[in-house]
Amino acid sequence: MVGREQMLVYSVMAIVLSNLFTVSVETNVRGKIRRGNVAVDYIKPVNVFLMYFAEDIGSMVTALFLRCAPILLCSALFIAAPRPASFTAFILFAASSLLSYLILWLISALVGLMYFKAVEMGPVGTIKDYLIMIFSGSFVPIWFFPEPVQKVLEFLPFIYTYQLPLGIYIGRTSAVRGLKGMLIQLIWVAVFLALFITLKRKTERNIFVQGG
Repeated sequence: MVGREQMLVYSVMAIVLSNLFTVSVETNVRGKIRRGNVAVDYIKPVNVFLMYFAEDIGSMVTALFLRCAPILLCSALFIAAPRPASFTAFILFAASSLLSYLILWLISALVGLMYFKAVEMGPVGTIKDYLIMIFSGSFVPIWFFPEPVQKVLEFLPFIYTYQLPLGIYIGRTSAVRGLKGMLIQLIWVAVFLALFITLKRKTERNIFVQGG
């Protein structure tokens, strides 16, 4: 069961995470391919996607102060103090949120790589965003879904982006279950990273063959 105050804190922290998780790699790649200047990035003596990752980290730090801090302050004054269930819960929440961000970033990077094959892919990016919003627990906690649906979602990466860290934060998910969930997060990070590295190498090989 989840209490009223827990749900208020959950909702506030979900908004905080959605503002904090700044992921623009997909948009960057799509825009630069459409404008035809993605080759400029590949001329630079840097790893292109590491550069995009650094830009997103910079945007995330900015969002922490400009957007997340005001949300936390307003919540403390007018809704509920968004306190974690315990200090341990906060530490696990921070670690889990980091892994959540890596999962989200790698998913977006994989979609971004697809634009090298097809400049226009229709609503693929939008569908991805809606799937994450609905099945991650950022909009409605998965605890309110039918049990069969919950069991299916446990085998997908979505609940490990928002639901897990938020559940840890409010104390709904115990430390032991949180650590098990973080292990699954690490597995998803490894899977998506392996896919990303493989597709990136194939994509860049075609770029250099065609572009010289």
